[in-house]
Amino acid sequence: MSTTAVTTENLAERLDALFAPYPTAIGRDLKLNLKKVLLDGALAPLDAAPALLALAETTGDRAIGEAAAAWMEALAFPAEQIREAREGAALMAMLNTYYSFRGKVADEAAYGAAGLRMTALARPELGKVRFEMLAFAVSVVNGCATCIAAHEKVLREAGASPEQLHDLARLGAVVKAASRLP
Repeated sequence: MSTTAVTTENLAERLDALFAPYPTAIGRDLKLNLKKVLLDGALAPLDAAPALLALAETTGDRAIGEAAAAWMEALAFPAEQIREAREGAALMAMLNTYYSFRGKVADEAAYGAAGLRMTALARPELGKVRFEMLAFAVSVVNGCATCIAAHEKVLREAGASPEQLHDLARLGAVVKAASRLP
């Protein structure tokens, strides 16, 4: 059995355990939706894991965050890439907030350049495409239309399929919903 198969199996078991306290139809739906996107979707584990960790940080879901970090470790991500996936949520919170503002004002040009430092986007530890994937997913959760469109464009130009983008959006939706469970 390959390392990816073992870590995927472990992830499925961990998700089962995370959702065990929620035996209701809602809990089951969320668990099954999360497993479907992560285990049977269009995203490769190496792409899904950093997005999952950034989404967990974005929504404040520690349990999913711990599972995502453990999954990244099992997939042999270096510590600096795991840290970047966690911290990427903070960078995207800043950018999503600012560009959401810019997209809602009457005269966007009146405000000039953003003036916010974002050099981490130039050479991310995770690589450009993986970081764009987590940025897209976090932007979906944060509801920044400007950022969603910008990251979608970059990902489409890099060869991401509509199915991958759709799964990143679904992943964000399910993680956000799961974070609302009591």
